[in-house]
Amino acid sequence: MRALAEAHEAMANEDSQESPDWAYWVSPEELDVMDARVYTELRKPLRAVPLLQEVLSRYDSTHTRELALYLSWLAVALVDANEPEEAALAARRMLDLSADFASDRTTQRGRIVLTKLEPFRDIPEVREVLDTYAA
Repeated sequence: MRALAEAHEAMANEDSQESPDWAYWVSPEELDVMDARVYTELRKPLRAVPLLQEVLSRYDSTHTRELALYLSWLAVALVDANEPEEAALAARRMLDLSADFASDRTTQRGRIVLTKLEPFRDIPEVREVLDTYAA
């Protein structure tokens, strides 16, 4: 969390001479995604979900791989928020996007998402995703 705060501060001071080398390629959207990923890993879905939903609502859909990855964190955060139906929708979108290209990282994230959904198999939306993609 401290590193993220420092990153936000560096982005706010982007015009100064003291900006870190990475500041030229990190956009505010990317930094929001990093925040949301940290919140997801810390199992703080009430912070992660709104950030991811906001970023995804304005994200360039031509960046398919990144969009799929961001949807995977949204699906995990929604599971952690005990919203399995919404998580299944995000997972389906993520997995549909991932089917169009080869990426080890999205494949790995897809497995994580499906594993997180498994305890909710009795919910029809989740069962449909698991039955379709778990193979």
